[in-house]
Amino acid sequence: MNLPSDLARDFQGLRERVTRKTSTAWFREKRREIESLAPYDPGRGRERRDHLLATAAKQVPYYRSVRDREQPNLGDFPLTRKEDLREHFVDFISRDGTGRMAPGAFFLTQTSGSTGQPVTLLSTAETGGLSNKVIRERFSAFLGLPDSGTVLNVGLLFPGTPLFEPVMLPRPYVKCNLRGYDPDAPDIVADYEAVVGRFPVDEITGSSSRVVALARYCLSRGITLRPHGVVATYEHMPDSGRRVVEEAFGRPVTMLYATSETGYAAFECEQRRMHFQDDLVLPEIEPVGDDGASPIVLTSLLSTAMPIIRYVTGDLAPRPVDCGCGLPGTVTDGLLGRAGVSLVGLDGSAYSPYALLAALAAAGLPDFQVVQSEPGTLDLVTVGPVEAAAACVRDINSRLDGHFGAQRGFRLRHRPHHGFQFTARGKRNPVVQQLQPPDTPQRSAYL
Repeated sequence: MNLPSDLARDFQGLRERVTRKTSTAWFREKRREIESLAPYDPGRGRERRDHLLATAAKQVPYYRSVRDREQPNLGDFPLTRKEDLREHFVDFISRDGTGRMAPGAFFLTQTSGSTGQPVTLLSTAETGGLSNKVIRERFSAFLGLPDSGTVLNVGLLFPGTPLFEPVMLPRPYVKCNLRGYDPDAPDIVADYEAVVGRFPVDEITGSSSRVVALARYCLSRGITLRPHGVVATYEHMPDSGRRVVEEAFGRPVTMLYATSETGYAAFECEQRRMHFQDDLVLPEIEPVGDDGASPIVLTSLLSTAMPIIRYVTGDLAPRPVDCGCGLPGTVTDGLLGRAGVSLVGLDGSAYSPYALLAALAAAGLPDFQVVQSEPGTLDLVTVGPVEAAAACVRDINSRLDGHFGAQRGFRLRHRPHHGFQFTARGKRNPVVQQLQPPDTPQRSAYL
């Protein structure tokens, strides 16, 4: 390991901390629980489904229309969309006959708003994230990851995320968090120079565009990383990106599909088919139209505190198929939509959209879409109170002015009365790019 001395000390300290914690009774108990749930079990999945539907019908005000059914079926429940979760948050919470929530430790989470519709969710400490950990354990076993090690994470990170952090479950790892590579951001460049190629990496994970950017960074500098697995999430990676990643890291890309509302749901097999984990996150994929594309509808089977039933993800998939790879679950030939996109600055540079989308969500905008048809200008389409959205635009533009100065970057232009734009298949993307972005590294450090 060739880290600078202070980082090497921090890194080694975390490894020792992780090692100590693996000997605790807490860790052994949690690992036993995850290992007991890791085998795919359709029978247990049916039990979870029946328990979830019965609880929702009896105890969730939003589903009062199915309350009189003795044994409600999945199809008896209405489809759930983001706006339903956002506008009826209180009515989605499970309560007993006295109006009290079930005993337990509860916590709130908010989705990132990367789809233009941030949502607040309620979960319990007992089940919140459990299906994610179980699916991640299955995924780790599929990739052949070691029981402990290091992961290089280039995902969508919150401000203030530490460079190194321990992650105990489902397997104890030290995680190195890097923002998207931005050659114009000295702090990001310094982090990459300090850590990339300085220590062995067991797994590389992150949003598709940032994994590709990391691969290009390593290729351009002759850096060799040989992880056991390369995991891409959020955006779908084009074949050209897969080729770059495979050349750089000597491993194929494996896509992991998830939504903020339902958690991890599916991952790719070696034949690049997507296998849904039906015993934890139940999919409905019914083809509509002549092209066979279908909306993906998911039910999170461990979401009893705030049941997420028949959630319309906004993503599309081809009709289910058979797969002879040996992995279980509903299978599709990949997914449609969620393509990566760049913003084009006045200077012709490419900018990542994630910081802007996060800022818009953090400002409390309930529903929005960003449309670009000319360099340096982004039309922000919103619904709801106009003045609040206009104030948000003024604030963000002021911050962009301070960062970019003249003749660089982009600014927002509020378009409250414009309608949202949809794809030919009816999907509403958070960013609509009508320009051809340059094939250059995305700038990400602007907000």
